[in-house]
Amino acid sequence: MNQASSIERKIFQLLVVALAVICFVSGGISAFGGLNGSAALSGGAMLFGPDSPLRGFGDNQYRFAFGVFFAQGLVLLYFLSNIEKHKALFYFVALSLFIGGLGRLSNILEFGLVDDQVLPPTIIELAIVPLLVFWHRRVASQS
Repeated sequence: MNQASSIERKIFQLLVVALAVICFVSGGISAFGGLNGSAALSGGAMLFGPDSPLRGFGDNQYRFAFGVFFAQGLVLLYFLSNIEKHKALFYFVALSLFIGGLGRLSNILEFGLVDDQVLPPTIIELAIVPLLVFWHRRVASQS
């Protein structure tokens, strides 16, 4: 591996670490803080109080989904230990993030862009993640 491909590999790995950190931070806060934790992270007010019907099933489902998101960060870090050997894990996480982005896009198409804060993760999931998959193929083939 020449110096240019080594630098390219390190940049790729750094971006995967950044993606894992996004999974950890938003996944952890949302999985363990629920809808109110996410609202606090974005600087908003609590979404519901102890009497709200959202507190039960809705918040429970939300926490589960973000627990999965948090786990995706763990998988991404494990993938970095051997990006050639663990490519299937990376592709699976990338696919799940892309499908999540399609879910976000369907929300935007149905309700409009209700909150500007959903645009950056949607772009990451629908554009950046697929680019990372193609980039991985290039980087992994250079080793």
